[in-house]
Amino acid sequence: MYDQLTDDELFAEVAQRRSAGEPFSNPLGSLVQRWSRPAKYVIGKIQASYGRGSPADADELYQDAVGKFINRGLEQFRGISEHMPGKAASPKTFFLRIVKHVAIDFYRRQREDLAPAPSDPDDVMEEPPSQVGLAVDAARRAQERSEAQESYWAAFARLQKEHPKEAGAWDLYHHQDVEDHEECARLLQITVVNSYKRVSRAQAYLRLYLLEIKQTVAEEAEE
Repeated sequence: MYDQLTDDELFAEVAQRRSAGEPFSNPLGSLVQRWSRPAKYVIGKIQASYGRGSPADADELYQDAVGKFINRGLEQFRGISEHMPGKAASPKTFFLRIVKHVAIDFYRRQREDLAPAPSDPDDVMEEPPSQVGLAVDAARRAQERSEAQESYWAAFARLQKEHPKEAGAWDLYHHQDVEDHEECARLLQITVVNSYKRVSRAQAYLRLYLLEIKQTVAEEAEE
């Protein structure tokens, strides 16, 4: 019975029933079921970034996010974008942000639990050469990732300054987990075609900026 309603209309039904003290589990269940696929896509991205996780984790994290959305999200959602003041935010984007933070917290805790406990300095044994080499490689890769991130955000800052419309579309599509161009276009109040064009242009500009940054760093290293 809810298939003909948009996300906003269905969320309004949930909010109305909730404020009236009426049961709202049916419309809410239909709503979050629509978002299960993009939610698991977000979880998959987090799993890839941490290098761990399974489909079973995705189901569990999705259910956890639904619980947080019911217990706190329904009360906290105000319909205003945190990243673009004055712009409307969709309940779907808000829910996916909850999913993202739930997944990050879960895998961050896992990583901390798997980390070796600190030992007494007097009892520390010298690492074998193979372990030292692995540690050096890991440190080098971490440094490279850090430098790559710094370069990316420098390039994105330049994009925001020189091409703000493209930067706004890129921010929604890649930073805020708005995974489809229809939603991106709705938030920016542009056509879907223009959303595709802005994201595509943003990608081209960022590649150019990153190339220029790489060349500058190489030239400075030679001096």
